[in-house]
Amino acid sequence: MLAIPIALQNLINVGVSVTDTLMIGSISEEQMSGISYANQPYFIFTTVLFGLASGSIVLTAQYWGKRELEPIRAILGLMLRIGVVAGFLVSLFVLISPETAMSIFTNEPEIIVYGTKYLRIVGFSYMFSGFTGVYLMSMRSTGNVYVSACIYGISFILNVFLNWTLIFGHFGMPRMEIQGAATATLISRILESLLTVGYMYCLEKKIHFKLKDLFHKTRKYWSNLVRFSIPVLLSEVCWGVGISVQAAIIGRLGKSAITASSYINQVQQLAGIILIGFGVGAGIVMGNIIGEGKEKEALQISRVLLKVSAVLGAIVAAAVIAFRPIAPNFINCSSETAVMIQNMLFGAAYLLFFQAFTILTMAGILRGSGDTIYCTTLDVLTLFVLKLGLGIFVSKVLKLPPVVVYFILCSDEMIKTILTVPRILKGKWIHHTTVN
Repeated sequence: MLAIPIALQNLINVGVSVTDTLMIGSISEEQMSGISYANQPYFIFTTVLFGLASGSIVLTAQYWGKRELEPIRAILGLMLRIGVVAGFLVSLFVLISPETAMSIFTNEPEIIVYGTKYLRIVGFSYMFSGFTGVYLMSMRSTGNVYVSACIYGISFILNVFLNWTLIFGHFGMPRMEIQGAATATLISRILESLLTVGYMYCLEKKIHFKLKDLFHKTRKYWSNLVRFSIPVLLSEVCWGVGISVQAAIIGRLGKSAITASSYINQVQQLAGIILIGFGVGAGIVMGNIIGEGKEKEALQISRVLLKVSAVLGAIVAAAVIAFRPIAPNFINCSSETAVMIQNMLFGAAYLLFFQAFTILTMAGILRGSGDTIYCTTLDVLTLFVLKLGLGIFVSKVLKLPPVVVYFILCSDEMIKTILTVPRILKGKWIHHTTVN
């Protein structure tokens, strides 16, 4: 049951990005690519947020299994402090030097210009995202997943309306195009934070967290936070950096490759929504079960979940392949870009099939059980060997076509699947993380 509201929340989050892409993509390839690459700093930032929240969920899910509230409030307070400070630092970077942020990922001047316009506005939103994201993700550990879907749902509706109004200039507003998309996103993020604080004080009845708990003493929990949260954070950072390295490699293969990759990233996110909901929900359930001391039940459930993930992966991959013929029709692009989109979608289907396993095993079962060091080690190795090493070699030295480079860059999910599934089946991954 947890998978459904988590998947709904992910659908809403991805929906914001997809509507930006489709609306701006109807204007020009360059503006669409500008948004996609301008969002890379935000992507890395949200990856860090997810790592922080996921690391704390490893602990708080097990504390919730024991119904111990004080540790949950203390850990959440610390994570919120870190999230807000991280948001401030990222905002500072993209607002002071947006051109530098863009040039990390692409060398196309026109795309850099559009991305810079976007960053100068949306850069103010990261502190709000830091607070809202950590709090709502942390609520999942108590099984409270519907509130985030509601808050993000309201924000999504506002964002779509503001996008339509500001991008195209309706209701007497000026036609702002890419800057309109940035303004709509900023306003929506502010609304999310206001709604979150309102929920915290008026409706939340499980852990009773208030803003004063931001400065709760956490020394007692530091050893376990470092032991379990830092590996999760490093794992997420490695994954996020890997995706950004992939974007940077493709960002130097020409405009058509950039546009095709930007568009396909949206397709992947949309297609992978149910996979993420399923995997993250599994992690929370595992944490709760282990916290209750039901290790045998956890082992049995993990084997069933692997079978379900195989079916989900096959369905999602088949849907992506079926989408190929009509995929380019939703944006204004050249014939060269259209062909590249259709060919790259084979790589996206290949990635998503194996991602069904890795989200379940790494972001769900292994992480929820506290087996975080193994996940981090695997993420680091695949980042440096596949994304950095092999990716740069095939693009810069061998100079292979963009579609082939993209396919190779997607192969890390297959490697992770081969190495994590046997670990689940052997049952040597359960760790107790709580402090008595």
